[in-house]
Amino acid sequence: MVDASAIRPHMPVKGSDGQHVGTVDHLDGDLIKLTKNDSPDGQHHYVPLSSVTRVDEHVHLSTTKPAALAGVTATTDGTAAVGSPLPPVKNRAVEGAAPRKNFYLRWVVGAVGLLLLLLLFKSCVDNRQDAAMAPVETTSTTATITAALPLQAVTLPNGQKVDVEPNTLNFQLQEFLASNVAAPRTFTFDRLNFATSSAVVRAEDQPTIDTLALILNAYPEARVRLDGYADGRGSEPVNAELGRQRAVAVADALVAKGVKRSSISAASGGEGNPQVANATASGQAENRRTELTVLAR
Repeated sequence: MVDASAIRPHMPVKGSDGQHVGTVDHLDGDLIKLTKNDSPDGQHHYVPLSSVTRVDEHVHLSTTKPAALAGVTATTDGTAAVGSPLPPVKNRAVEGAAPRKNFYLRWVVGAVGLLLLLLLFKSCVDNRQDAAMAPVETTSTTATITAALPLQAVTLPNGQKVDVEPNTLNFQLQEFLASNVAAPRTFTFDRLNFATSSAVVRAEDQPTIDTLALILNAYPEARVRLDGYADGRGSEPVNAELGRQRAVAVADALVAKGVKRSSISAASGGEGNPQVANATASGQAENRRTELTVLAR
């Protein structure tokens, strides 16, 4: 079992299939209580600590998202209940007893069936009338957008204020650097991935670099290592070099924002330790990532 002290509130939980299971609310004995905010049924779910395989900036599970959410839910009084009800117990027939006949049963069933048919017919007529009277509406398709969590203003040790979104690398990094938890500690960038065969930092990822630079500049004694990764396509030597180039590109971007070169080192993870399977394009994109490890502070 992993060290439970490494699991903290607001940490995202991932299933073995790479899907987001939920967000840590707090530890409840040998269970991890998840928040209701991103729960599919609006209830707290619980995940056993025995299902946790490792903890970095995410809590990684040995089970898939559906299996994790089907395991344990909260009852109406707030306690955890295992979601596996026992099958109903069948009553045994009394030996030698003949079943009692109900003379009126057939008539009752027939009357209920006739009533349902009448109600169904009336509903169809009403729906046709409503459709004839209703104005024609333009059909539109709306996409469901998951709203980002509200930004939190954080005051850094040098007095600099920065707005960070919870459950992101920058939010967890500044929490860690401000705590007394011992290094090393590894964090995976949530918004810093690369295009195929590219080691160029994308324009949409520059805000992540800018905020990270502000945090690292506020902790000048911190020493970090950047590890670049590639997806499983291509040869191992090519992927190793591509991972190194990606780590160097992130380091250069941080130095350009004022972070001391001496406080950053770059390394390559190549195609090793994939976050998810490389079988799909989305999985490959997630594996073209960068990780940051705080070596000292």
